[in-house]
Amino acid sequence: MAWTEITTTAYTYYGVPALLLSLPPLVLYLSKYTNSSKQWKSWTLPLHLLPPDRRAQLTDLSLLFPLLLPTEPTARKKLIKNYYILGLTTTTKRLLKVAHPILLRRIIHLLSSSGSSGQNQLPWVEIISFVLLRRLATTATDALHSSANRKARSAMTDRVELVLYQKLLSLTSEFHETKQTGTLWKTVCSAGGLTVNFFSLLVFTQIPYVVDMVLGVATCWSVFGSGIALSMLLLAVFYAVLSLQVVGDHDRRSYERAIQGSENSDNLSHDAISNWQTVAYFDRFIFERQRYENAVATKRAMIDTWRDNTVWKKRLKDGLAAVGMAAVCLYGGYKIQAGKRTTGDFVLLFQFLTELFYPLDILLMIPESVDRFLSDSKKFLEILKLEPGIKDKEGAKEFQLKEGEIEFEGVGFRYPGQEEDAVKNVSFTVPGGKMVAIVGETGGGKSTLFKLLCRAYDVRTGSIKIDGQDLRDVKLGSLREHISVVPQNIGVFNASVMDNLRYANPEATKEQIEEACEAAALHKRILGFPNGYDEKVGEKGVKLSGGELQRLAIARALLRPAQIVLFDEATSNLDAETEARIQEYLRKWYVGRTVVVVAHRLATIANADLILSFKNGQIVEAGRAEELLAKKGYFHLLWEKQRLAWDPASKTSSVGNELEKV
Repeated sequence: MAWTEITTTAYTYYGVPALLLSLPPLVLYLSKYTNSSKQWKSWTLPLHLLPPDRRAQLTDLSLLFPLLLPTEPTARKKLIKNYYILGLTTTTKRLLKVAHPILLRRIIHLLSSSGSSGQNQLPWVEIISFVLLRRLATTATDALHSSANRKARSAMTDRVELVLYQKLLSLTSEFHETKQTGTLWKTVCSAGGLTVNFFSLLVFTQIPYVVDMVLGVATCWSVFGSGIALSMLLLAVFYAVLSLQVVGDHDRRSYERAIQGSENSDNLSHDAISNWQTVAYFDRFIFERQRYENAVATKRAMIDTWRDNTVWKKRLKDGLAAVGMAAVCLYGGYKIQAGKRTTGDFVLLFQFLTELFYPLDILLMIPESVDRFLSDSKKFLEILKLEPGIKDKEGAKEFQLKEGEIEFEGVGFRYPGQEEDAVKNVSFTVPGGKMVAIVGETGGGKSTLFKLLCRAYDVRTGSIKIDGQDLRDVKLGSLREHISVVPQNIGVFNASVMDNLRYANPEATKEQIEEACEAAALHKRILGFPNGYDEKVGEKGVKLSGGELQRLAIARALLRPAQIVLFDEATSNLDAETEARIQEYLRKWYVGRTVVVVAHRLATIANADLILSFKNGQIVEAGRAEELLAKKGYFHLLWEKQRLAWDPASKTSSVGNELEKV
């Protein structure tokens, strides 16, 4: 029978403890599957043999198997070596725990016999052996075990965090736009420790204690015979059944409520601190403090309830254990009084009774440990289950850039969970090296076209092609290499200005970076910082103004060696003079590049080769600026609204100049 079938059968009939006893050989059996992710995906447990609730548990636990061993050969060999050392030292520690009471029993027996017979012979060999085993051997074994355990835990922790981090990066906008950043980061940081603690507790603490219990009963059987050994077994069964019946199962719901309370308070504090300026602008400090105090009080009440229940259960089980130990010890004392057993036998019996109840208690805690782990790790297990919504299909080819022609053909798209399409039957073509501008009302679907063009989402109907290549047929990485973007919501890292600029092109020289910043009207401002280009911008760029952020994003886009350029409201926060200066440079830089621009200020796109008027997710007009103005349609209406809002003395003339250039 294969190990997979053994594991499944054990879990079906004997529950979580039996499953975990089969894990170590199962992990070694599965180690050959760590060479590639494809092999892992092809391997599945026969889950149809399990009840639904256990099937769900085992499915969640099976997600962790690929994390136990690295895929890189050298690292995998090192970790397997540490696993073997841990297995050897754990086995040695089990044998030493049996040897200690047996030697102590013999020493007491020899000392008692020597006193009663009048012979003063000191059992020095046994005493020295006992001390050496008790101290030196145990210390050496513990040291070797601790060293291997530390290395194995570090390797497993790093691997879990790296796998989860890679998984998060592989997920698409659909996931990241609906999740809190603080919660995700906390999940990544805690995932490695949770997984390592769980497996270390099970494989190297709880399961070895169960082995101790079995060895203890077996030793008592060989020393005392079947009577006391069977009474110990009956006592263990009685204790286990009574514990489960009286104490009950672990209240998983109360533990999950305690976790949820902690997450709620953490999220509140993270939101308030990350949005400190908003709190300050509206003077909501007292409100935020009271809201956080309420969340902390709720969290504390939930945690206290769970802990009180846990403590009560533990004390009740301790009481049951004490009654059982007293009964067996009285039986052993009776045997000594009857002259059938020695004092050393009683010490041995008491020692093994202690070793019986503690491991049994640990065994009964295994289902609780599994439940608690599944509750603690719920978020990162959910992430591991996710598959990227956008990924390279089988047989995807490298994107080959030619002229940079963009073609939308009958494109329709709807955001997940929405009932209406954000983009409806959109068709247009942008010849390579030309500029297209998209204008229209807020929320009309303009930025959605950007996301589709970058393949942040896939179209629901129709197709998007660049140089005749459907975006779904090419490798995503090779496509994005040729696209430079200034998004509407600008993201920067809490790093220096130089690092943020070089993120678009790590090979960019200092001269190229300064030239891009000159073009974006940012160079002089950067030199005014205390540390110049080495100045840190703060989390989310809090040290920069909205206009400075936009100029940094423009400079970053200029540094990227891309032939397709996407600008989404790239100059919306700039004053007219700065905007005009940047636009003058961009007109020259655009030459030979395919440019897609979303703009609300219509004067900035008056020279576009094609203007698309967007309304309710549809193109209602298309043409050059003078053509659309002559039609007196939707574009003309937008133009007139902006013209009336401008100061006639300054702004109207600039519009006229733009049209003259067209």
